[in-house]
Amino acid sequence: MKLRSTFLGLLLAVSLMVPSAKAEDASVQWVHRELPSYPALLRNLKIGGHVKLLVTLTSDGKVKQATVRGGNPMLAELSCIAVKKWIHSGTAPEDKVEVELVFDPTSGVAMGEQ
Repeated sequence: MKLRSTFLGLLLAVSLMVPSAKAEDASVQWVHRELPSYPALLRNLKIGGHVKLLVTLTSDGKVKQATVRGGNPMLAELSCIAVKKWIHSGTAPEDKVEVELVFDPTSGVAMGEQ
């Protein structure tokens, strides 16, 4: 029992130490979103998937930095370039938001999930 409570205490401590990032939800308002172009070669080869990014915003809502958190590495750079053109409606300085982009080879479209 003591081992279990120690484990839960450690788990709680670690979760509190992880920097918080708001998941993209309905409260996140993007004023401008430019989706990445889907390269024809990748689309024809049926290469698609998800790209997860952690976006750091400036106080005026511009994207300061986009860090790849997971997904298809061939599509990650295109996603970062596109997301750096996005503008948020307003935020606290150095706010972080998670963004996920989906590249669908069947439809040939890149979509941003909200």
